[in-house]
Amino acid sequence: MKPNVFQETAAAVAKRFGVSVKALRVYEDAGLLKPARTVAGWRIYRQPEIERLSAILALKQLGLPLKRIGDLLRGSGDLAAALALQEAALEDARSEAEQALALVRQAHAKLKGKQSLSPDELGKLVRSTAMSETKWSPKMEALAQKHYTPEQLNKLRSREFSAEDQARVGAAWTQIFADVDALGANADPASAKALEIGGRAQALIADFTQGDPALFKAAGAMNREAMTDPDLARQMPMQVGHWQFLARVFEELKKQS
Repeated sequence: MKPNVFQETAAAVAKRFGVSVKALRVYEDAGLLKPARTVAGWRIYRQPEIERLSAILALKQLGLPLKRIGDLLRGSGDLAAALALQEAALEDARSEAEQALALVRQAHAKLKGKQSLSPDELGKLVRSTAMSETKWSPKMEALAQKHYTPEQLNKLRSREFSAEDQARVGAAWTQIFADVDALGANADPASAKALEIGGRAQALIADFTQGDPALFKAAGAMNREAMTDPDLARQMPMQVGHWQFLARVFEELKKQS
């Protein structure tokens, strides 16, 4: 077998993978990459490091933090394992998108045939397309799988959630965020108005979790991590400030209970 003589500089690797040289240094500082050095001290990346970088970027695209990526690579250490995780998330996302697409096509065909859609069909269409647009992107799916157990995800996905339910819950949260904004900057989380808003928010959360403390904890952890990611934060219905203020209000409610 011929020896593996493939090697590239940091600049060449950065260009090949569409990342910055600074990002390569961050991965190196985190212990994820260990490029070799030339006699002159220049970093060079050989085939094992190229494959490891591919694994890092594949996992990063799933929304995993560097610490979690390091744990995974120390456990399995190969590109195949990283791609398997990415493949699973993409398969789930594709399944959701295909279901939504099938419903859209069915609805379109009925309308072209001069048929109307029943309330049930409209509700199913709204739920399916809403999920595919906001919730189950590969990155969001990876985050959900990180914080929820498979049993919790199955339970959530099997729930009946009509178009009316979606509109009601969405409007309730929109009003809560508007009421938080109306309190102004430096609002007191212990004020009567803040506690009333927090009570409404807790009622919505309790409806979602159905009183399951483990589900409540998982939902909170997922929301907090999602808000730290710029891409995911844009998909969330609230702003970081809303979540942070409500967290302080919840603490006040907890004290009073």
